[in-house]
Parts: sequence; structure tokens; C-alpha cells
Amino acid sequence: MVSLEQIGIENFKTYNLSGKLFEREEDFIVREIEEDGKTLSIDKPINQETAGEKKDYLLFTLVKRGISTPEAIKLISRRLHISFKRIAYNGNKDKRALTSQRISIFKFAAENLNLDSDRIFFRDVAYSDNPCKIGKLYGNHFTVIVKDFNRNGEDLERIREEISKGVPNFYGPQRFGSSSLNLEVSKNIIKGDFKTAFYDLVFRERVESQLNREKREELRQVFSEYLSTGVINVEKGEETLSKLPGFMYYEKESLKHLMQHKNDYAGAIRIMPKYTRLMILQSYQYYLFNKTLSRVISKNTAAENIPTIGFDLELKEDEISGITQEILKEEGINDLETLKIKSMPEASLKTFMHPSFFIPGNFNIEERDGSVVLDFDLKKGSYATILLIKLFGLGNVYG
Repeated sequence: MVSLEQIGIENFKTYNLSGKLFEREEDFIVREIEEDGKTLSIDKPINQETAGEKKDYLLFTLVKRGISTPEAIKLISRRLHISFKRIAYNGNKDKRALTSQRISIFKFAAENLNLDSDRIFFRDVAYSDNPCKIGKLYGNHFTVIVKDFNRNGEDLERIREEISKGVPNFYGPQRFGSSSLNLEVSKNIIKGDFKTAFYDLVFRERVESQLNREKREELRQVFSEYLSTGVINVEKGEETLSKLPGFMYYEKESLKHLMQHKNDYAGAIRIMPKYTRLMILQSYQYYLFNKTLSRVISKNTAAENIPTIGFDLELKEDEISGITQEILKEEGINDLETLKIKSMPEASLKTFMHPSFFIPGNFNIEERDGSVVLDFDLKKGSYATILLIKLFGLGNVYG
């Protein structure tokens, strides 16, 4: 389990509540709130009709359980026999949950949208002139049920009042990959060590299914000689790649690239979709932000927004800039141009502002028959896991 310190969160004070989280997907429900304020349903429709005349994009609500958004996109791509590049969404949704979110597919007919499984189904189908786009949403509504709840002497009314005043808006552990994998990959890319970054992306052990672990171990065995000497039994390599399951598309295509372009590790990483690469690279920005916010809080510095550091950050003569420079020095970054990735400029890290605190909307915490039920809204850019860690501690949320 990744520690808070590994992702830059220091001295985060939590309450003493305890209980069992995420026992079932239905215990963690996430419903996307669209820009117009509409909250998407998770109910299966009785009758499915398509609204509007045919246009460039087919929009629908994806309801999924026990599967991440990228995994669901891969499944949709494979089952509908279309490129994943034609599929877009407004935001990632948790894997350990029952969730609803809007999805768009470019140039796809509604009558061909016939995928229905125990993990996903579609509803609210309509045509549109515009696709989904990352960030094109208001936020999410959460319903969380915690079994075997124990308040451990805490006053829930006091907690409700304190939460309504604001929670530190840290980037949550899900932004860093299992065992902070994304963070390690990001650091190596920024240092220009593409070989190590590629190894971590494709071969490094992580929390995943037994099948994935077995296939990843097989890849390590077959390709280890190539990584050390640049030599490989091409027939054996191609045979191994041909047997990879569809959801290991990136591993397959990137290794095929390396077999054709010896030592081009940067090119192999670029096989990954741009938004995925950017998400991985941004994990280092999130780490720097978490360290900055931790220090801002410890010094009681007032700041409504804090920069998420990029190569174009303008350092000023103020306390926040002073804290930023301290952290950059500790990280060995003497020049912000380091964050401009010359080998893949489209994924260079630009500065953007991020709120220091968030206030959950319509926050309610209520005990029911030995459980506690939490209901709240969060605007985009804030994380329910941070609120849950605040209430229950890291061990209960990620134990």
C-alpha cells in the first residue's frame, strides 16, 4: 500500500472513525454531475430509445461496476470492434465502485451499441455535435456505505461542521498508480531515463489480476535479454505477443515497436495515447503540489489557490514561491525547463492553479443499523478518497 508521504502528503490530520469500506461495489456509488447540474442515473432502463437525429457523435451514459474507466473503454473498443481513439469521456471513475458517466463515440450508429454484460451497460443514448472531453463536467455525487461502523468516541455533528469548513485539496493516491507506479515512471521520463520508465510501465509487478501477473511475468522472461543486450529471439517474441489478451494492447504494441526500432524507448512509450501519457507525467506535478500544500498548511500560510508546478511557472517574491523553491531544490530541480519533455513535447508539464481546499456540497453523515452512510457532491478536481482518508484514515480506505 502506498503511504501518504510517498505521494507528498505530510502531517494530514485524520479523524478516528473506523469501519469496512468497499465491501461491495454498491457500497461506493459515483454518479457524474454534468455541466448543467444533471446527475446521471445508475438504474438500468426498461426501454432504450435514441434521442435526436443522427450526428457526428453518439453519446450515452456508461454504468459500470468493479472496472476502471480505461478498462471499460478497452472492453467497449474490443467488443464493438472500433479504435479506442474514437471513444472519449469527461472524467475517470473509480474501479471499486458502481458508477455512471457520459461517453461519446465518433461516427457510430446507435443500433450497433449492443454491449451488455455483468460489468457494464448503457443508457441515455443520444446523438450530438460535440464529443465528451476530459474536464467537461461539474463534478460527481457520492454515496458511501461503511459497514461495522464505529465512531470511536468522535462527535459526528462536530465532524460535519468541521468538514463543511473545508478539507485540504490534495491529489489522491489513485492519481499515482498502484504502489505509486505512475510517479516513478514520471520521474524517470523527466530525468530522460526512458528505458527505466518503459520497464516500469510494461514489466514491473503491480496490483492486478492473476492472469495479468502471469502474462507480465512471461513478458519479463522473454524480453529480459532484449533489455540487457538488444538481442531477442524474434519468433519467440512474436509468438508471446500474439498470445497477449486484448486488454494488454499497450504492452503488445510497444514491444512490437521496440522489436522494429531497437532501443527507441521514448518511441515505445509514445505508443500510449497522449492523454494517458499526460496523466502519468502529471503525477509528478501532483506530488509537488501535495508537498507544497502540506508545507503551506504547516506554516499556516493563507492561499486560496496553489500552482501545480510546470515549466512555465513564474516565481515571485512571496511566501508560496519561497515554499515552491524550497521543494524544487530538495527535488534536485534547478531549472523548471526540466519539466519540458523535449523527447515528447506534447506531454510537457505546464503550470495550472489548483484550489487549496474543497468543501463537499450537501455533505451528510448518518448512522443506520450499524453502518454509516455518507452523501456528498464534489466539484471536478477534488477527490472523495481524500475526504474518506480524512474521516477513516489511509488503512481503512486502502487496507
